[in-house]
Amino acid sequence: MSASAVARAAVEVSAGEDSPVLALQLRQLLKTLTPQDQRTIEQRGRKLSHQRKRLTLFQQPLRTLYYFCGCMGSAGARGLVWLVHSPITLFLLLPCLIAYASLKYTGREAARVEDAELWITYTAWWVGLGVLSSIGLGTGMHSGLLFLFPHMLQVCLAAETCHHVSFDVRHDAWWSSKGFQCGNHPPQDLHYWNIVLKVFGTAALWGAGTAIGEIPPYAFSFKAAKAGDDNDTFDELFGIQYVTENRNVFQRIVGSMQAWMLGVIERYGFMGVLLLASWPNALFDLCGIVCGHFRMPFWQFFGATLIGKGIVKVFMQTLVLVALFRQQTREKIIAWIEWVLPDRIPGLWGYLGLTSTPAELLHDYIRKRIAEFQEGVSRRAAAQALDSRWFFQRLVDEARASLNSWAGFRRWIWSQVPPPWTLIVIGLMSHFVIGCIEQFAQSHAAHAHNQALLEQAHQMERSSDPKAQ
Repeated sequence: MSASAVARAAVEVSAGEDSPVLALQLRQLLKTLTPQDQRTIEQRGRKLSHQRKRLTLFQQPLRTLYYFCGCMGSAGARGLVWLVHSPITLFLLLPCLIAYASLKYTGREAARVEDAELWITYTAWWVGLGVLSSIGLGTGMHSGLLFLFPHMLQVCLAAETCHHVSFDVRHDAWWSSKGFQCGNHPPQDLHYWNIVLKVFGTAALWGAGTAIGEIPPYAFSFKAAKAGDDNDTFDELFGIQYVTENRNVFQRIVGSMQAWMLGVIERYGFMGVLLLASWPNALFDLCGIVCGHFRMPFWQFFGATLIGKGIVKVFMQTLVLVALFRQQTREKIIAWIEWVLPDRIPGLWGYLGLTSTPAELLHDYIRKRIAEFQEGVSRRAAAQALDSRWFFQRLVDEARASLNSWAGFRRWIWSQVPPPWTLIVIGLMSHFVIGCIEQFAQSHAAHAHNQALLEQAHQMERSSDPKAQ
């Protein structure tokens, strides 16, 4: 799979609906120019392409941010125009906003309004994480591994602590300080399916987000096919690769998988897309490009993708992960790890003066983290009742209180250092954000460069035309 091709297919949509048409016009206009003018345009195009490759935050930060802001401004303006003229805004969004503002202002139905706000933020959080996971833009933020799977583990641990599954899972988000709270619910017999049903709603929202994230490659490829473009991205992925003989074993395997996927989509249509979306398919990014190239109707493509990713795949993942995260399975896995790991690491163990085995250290660390989480579930409700301040407000107040002494300030700084897993999440998210900024900036720069090349080609055409003179 060509990551650059998939990334380009995803981000070209951000350059505007006329991006495929602009590229097509440029190629058609080049055919009418003299060979010397064609070489001039091609040389300038290669020069501009080389400049775009250097358009990164580490090499050209100001220029990259300039093009990124231009891309966001252009996309925001088009989105605002669409929103203003959309019937959804007039007949659904605007009445809901008016009703919400009036209820907040008058204070009526405060409990229901707060519950509705919680549902909206919960839905937006998990759908948004799903979109970020699949839209990728060549980098990808694996939000399933970073957020959804830990959420499932936390639900299993909370169920073991509370002895029921009646707690609210909607507070499990970064901006919320409430987290899981047992509440005043009677204990119940915990069965495997109770926990599966508890986490499946969150998993389905995340899966729906991953389906939405597959729309940009489809939209770009569909627009290019509709405009009459030969779609270089499709040719790069499914044309040239199969006639190239000098490929290694991995490339041949990937190529055969791509050929199989292309045949499935061509032959089975909706059911083929549903099949490809119903299991963890690393090559599914290409499916949107193929469906767009063959002009598959949007709702046929998106419906199959939504059912496959948002229901079938996440349900299978939920069954497996809940089975793994239950206490009985966890203990068996930890026991197996203890059996596999050696008793000591020669040289390092003597240098550090450690007496415990690596397996014992790992087991103690895991149990300590689980105990900390379960203890937090038990005390969080009481702490929230005593301190109802928002998370960032409490953080600012604690920082101000620590400024009374340098020692207190240092203790507060060290208390804010996140655990190792959170640092890993922050690092991966930073990599994702940097990749998105660079891809959007390069896409917007490519659109601007194509406009400049098209204008230069028009000038060459007019100067070489005797009638224009």
